[in-house]
Amino acid sequence: MQKLIVTGANGVGKSFVATQLSSARPEIPLFSFDALKLTSDWKQRPKPEIDKKLSQVTASDAWIIEGGPSLLAQALPKADVVIWLNPPELLRTWRLMIRPWRNLGKTRPELPEGNRDWPFQQYRFAIRSLKNGSNFRARISACLEQSNTQQIWHCRNDKDIEAALKKWSAAG
Repeated sequence: MQKLIVTGANGVGKSFVATQLSSARPEIPLFSFDALKLTSDWKQRPKPEIDKKLSQVTASDAWIIEGGPSLLAQALPKADVVIWLNPPELLRTWRLMIRPWRNLGKTRPELPEGNRDWPFQQYRFAIRSLKNGSNFRARISACLEQSNTQQIWHCRNDKDIEAALKKWSAAG
């Protein structure tokens, strides 16, 4: 087990869990799909550039990559394990509401410099993300149903996440 995807909708804790997984096995590099996609001021790179960067990451022998469902089409066939974070919507809503205040005016560690959290901007994003929550889950579910070779660890709560961390740690 050397190639792991942490996926889920916005606000489910992908970056936090991926950081814990990386700490458990520091020899495996951690990548944020947002860091591959974004430049600064929340602007996305052109899709061919994103695809090329993701292809470079997934061509290596070992990696942890965290991101939403848009990375799955390209990364899933190369992954050994997928952790799907899918907590209750109330918890996700809470996380999305407090995130801009916890990082007020700062760039989160998983993002490229210049992508600062400001409440007004992040709340517009959060509302759109919450409205699309069922679409995120459906897209992830559809991708994972088509995958037969990977281990899929569906985490709905802290106990599930703890179990996934133990499995990942034991594999190293």
